[in-house]
Amino acid sequence: MQIKTLDHINIETDDVDRSANFYEQVLGLHRGRRPKFDRPGHWLYVGDLPIVHIITPQPDNAMLTGSKDAAMSHFAMEISDFGEAKARLDDCDIKYRVNEVPGSALRQLFFEDPDGVLIELILIPEGAR
Repeated sequence: MQIKTLDHINIETDDVDRSANFYEQVLGLHRGRRPKFDRPGHWLYVGDLPIVHIITPQPDNAMLTGSKDAAMSHFAMEISDFGEAKARLDDCDIKYRVNEVPGSALRQLFFEDPDGVLIELILIPEGAR
């Protein structure tokens, strides 16, 4: 088996509209087509790719066979302009932390969505990966 790429992340929240609005306003994603699942939600797109799925929680989700206490630390999205991303967060009055990766040219912005999901925006200069 060979993994090609990360396809999407799925966020469960009690307020799918609030979360979708956040990802649209702060990150510039847009809502798009979503199959008619049995619970409310939105798919948020970059171009024609639905990269963030937002849904309401499902009690007793049969797909979750392991610990219900497991958690993801954060997810990251690559950006092309660090200053522009920082300005957008400032304009949206989002508190964030700047981090520079020691020994590299990578720069990161960390902040939380309305449900406490940690988001990383990362600038990877050409040739720095």
